[in-house]
Amino acid sequence: MRATAARSGLIALLALGAAPPNASADDAKPLVVIDLRPGEEKDASSLTELEGKCNKDVYRIPDVASDPLKVDVLKTDLEGALIDGGAGKTLTVLNWSIYYNRQVQKSGSPLSSVGIGGYNIPGKSKERKAGSSCSRRESAGGWYQASELESVYFPLVSEFTGTFGGKPITVRVLVSPHQKLEGKFAGAATDTDALLEAVHKTSEAVMSAISQ
Repeated sequence: MRATAARSGLIALLALGAAPPNASADDAKPLVVIDLRPGEEKDASSLTELEGKCNKDVYRIPDVASDPLKVDVLKTDLEGALIDGGAGKTLTVLNWSIYYNRQVQKSGSPLSSVGIGGYNIPGKSKERKAGSSCSRRESAGGWYQASELESVYFPLVSEFTGTFGGKPITVRVLVSPHQKLEGKFAGAATDTDALLEAVHKTSEAVMSAISQ
């Protein structure tokens, strides 16, 4: 009779959503994500070109370009990857932007010429090479170099800084699309697929940083 009563009591507790006495309280808590990014990183509603001569043709992709939003995708990815699902720990997002970089390096003069009989003969035009036009230090975001590319298309660059359980985390990932993007990030399938790939790769990089 006593065993039956105890078993009935446990069933009643579980029915009310209570954890068994030997379960850790932390195991029942979800991962907490606190988004402390500045407004320019999370409030834009469209593709935004960065300011400054070194940032021409570099665009910040708005959060609303993906559904669900990238911070929500990151949370879901980490909960699925962490053994305890996060267990009440806190991920603080301090900065996170994903950039679409359409920059190329240009070398040579616009028009080489050789004078013959008073006329100029057009020569070699400017050469265009993959890579940001300024150094990483001079770039406001989205910097890349040609050796990082895996295709001939303009890359997406994700730059993330934050903390996990108080541990500082800084990651950067680059995605080389394998097909030409529309490049507006306003709903086109190719744009969305490339963006979500950048988000998931960022999640993987954050997870790797957490485990180190």
